Amino acid sequence: MTDSPAPDKGQTPPETPAAALRDTNEAQLAAQNATRPVLQTIARMIATDRRPAALLSETAKLLLANAAARQLGLSEDVLRHKLDWPLLCQQALRAGSVALSLKVDATSHAGELVHLPLNGANGFLLRLAETEQESTWLENRARAATLLRVAHDLRTPIQSLLATADAVLDTTGDSPRQDIGTTRAQLHASAERALDHINNVLAVIRGEQSASGLQQDEDFCLMEEIRAILAMIFPIAKTKQTEIRVRFEPAEDIWVNGPVRFVRALCQNIFDNAVKHGGPRVEITVRCEALFATPAPDAQTGWRIVLDVQDLGGGLPDDQKLRLRRALGPKSIDLKGQEETGEPPSTPPERTSAGLNVLAHALHQLGGRITVRDRYRNATEDSAEHAEIIGTTITASFDLNWAEPRLKTEPEKAGATTTLLRGISVLLVEDSPSSRDWLTHILRKGGATVYAAGNGMEALALLAQEERQKDIDLILTDMTLPFMSGVELARRIREKLRSGRLKWSGSIVGLTAHIDARIRKACQEAGIVRVLDKPIRPQLLLKALKDVTESTKSQTGTCPPAVPTQESSPPSTCGILALDTVHDLTDQLGVEGTKSFMLRAHEEARAILESIREDGITADTGRRLHAATGACGLTGLAAIEKNLRALELAVDERHSNLNALAASFENALDSTFQAIEEISSRPQAQG
Repeated sequence: MTDSPAPDKGQTPPETPAAALRDTNEAQLAAQNATRPVLQTIARMIATDRRPAALLSETAKLLLANAAARQLGLSEDVLRHKLDWPLLCQQALRAGSVALSLKVDATSHAGELVHLPLNGANGFLLRLAETEQESTWLENRARAATLLRVAHDLRTPIQSLLATADAVLDTTGDSPRQDIGTTRAQLHASAERALDHINNVLAVIRGEQSASGLQQDEDFCLMEEIRAILAMIFPIAKTKQTEIRVRFEPAEDIWVNGPVRFVRALCQNIFDNAVKHGGPRVEITVRCEALFATPAPDAQTGWRIVLDVQDLGGGLPDDQKLRLRRALGPKSIDLKGQEETGEPPSTPPERTSAGLNVLAHALHQLGGRITVRDRYRNATEDSAEHAEIIGTTITASFDLNWAEPRLKTEPEKAGATTTLLRGISVLLVEDSPSSRDWLTHILRKGGATVYAAGNGMEALALLAQEERQKDIDLILTDMTLPFMSGVELARRIREKLRSGRLKWSGSIVGLTAHIDARIRKACQEAGIVRVLDKPIRPQLLLKALKDVTESTKSQTGTCPPAVPTQESSPPSTCGILALDTVHDLTDQLGVEGTKSFMLRAHEEARAILESIREDGITADTGRRLHAATGACGLTGLAAIEKNLRALELAVDERHSNLNALAASFENALDSTFQAIEEISSRPQAQG
């Protein structure tokens, strides 16, 4: 046996196993000593509580229970059988506590579950009402609080509808009165958005008034939810002549998992108040910061969402700040010295408003934080003693779990890129989520840097950033968009360029499922240099954009003919799927990725059919049909695309009976779904 070499002088000798074990035992002993007083306090509190009370683990294991809890028969089996225990723990971990209702021997007991962090472990304190009368009182109070929040949440869609009605029916001013069809269309669009929001609110009521009072967390696209809220608030902003600027960081769709109802409530209240009291301009920035697991730093577990809303409303009065402080907590509001002095306001603050209660409740359920600060002109907070207050900055942050994006690609396909658009940055404007995801994927595979926007408002906000003006080479925009069309977007960009408010030298390319002489002429007048027709093969799209970026500046303002979507021969099709397009998809995404993306476009088309059957033709039907037509064309759903085009034509011509078209559409959806499921490799034409 050889002796271990002696350590060099000054070198710390290696720690022996015995020393490491001793250190571990000492650390555990210190942790136990720190936790013991807390557990003793909890034990005394549970023992002296007249109500059924117990301390439990994350697995519902009973750690401590008082006599009332034992008499009620509380046990691990009872709790796991009668409650959704994992979901309760998840919500208590996020919000600190969660209300519940436990039915034992035909009697409902209202109560709450409180999260107790115990030196690295999670404990949960369960407390139930002492009597049936107390349970009834607690349940009625919870219902009243829910109805109060719901009543406030319904105000915004109703105000949006009224604002739209006032705007379209206004006969004063210099602008000509709109025709009846346009007026009806705008009112229908606003009413549809209001009804969508009301349905969301009613779903919350049904969930909170259910037996468990719990609603499962959902996967959702954060950007799409925010776009829907802004679409509802936009008419209110228009009547107040308030410009809304929206910025997403990163400029792409982020999928998350969490309580979408509380995200909606929080965003709606913050955005709504900013628009109503924020002066001529409201700037909204949504930042998503990746969160990673500590043991596995490469594994993303969630997103930190930061909402930053700045306005030019002149700042909040001190009494309003105090109301905010009461609702949101003492550390959330900058009171300019009143926190330090503790001086009470000269006039006591009014009762906290329903809106603040809703905001505070949503923030609490998300486990989030908020700060409200004055916004100064040409000054920081450190040097703002004598600076002019021009507005308010509200910053809210909360964490949501990571969710799988809808568009998936197979690992072996990830490296199949081209260099055709290397060094080129593209601003993509597309309202269809499935089309936007697919086009983003194609452009990035072609080597381009892509900034994605869901509407013209987002695109203008991106282009207003000085660094983006220097970076973006080209804008690729759909023609039919919410808020403003692709043509209107191009016009606004050109107006900003002429007035000097924008310094950008790129080109604008249009993308549409319908091209005719009228659209081509409007594009030419707006400064769109080229119009591409959907569906378009990936290589043709990349080649067309490459040609545009290489064209001389003297060509800007002309509108060449649309690029053909296929070669001179008709597309190879099996009657249900366009096989050439499907082959391109499988080459890019692999079989499973192709099926996932095609099913997403299929889902978008089916949602429109269900909407037509339930609500009839509304103002937004044409835009949604157009978006779905493009998505189905891009994914090779030939039979569905054909039926969508027929429906679009019938809607444009205002046909009253669409039953036959709807039945044909239904058959196309069913046969296409079966064809997608049967894809196993490169599909072959049916003989």
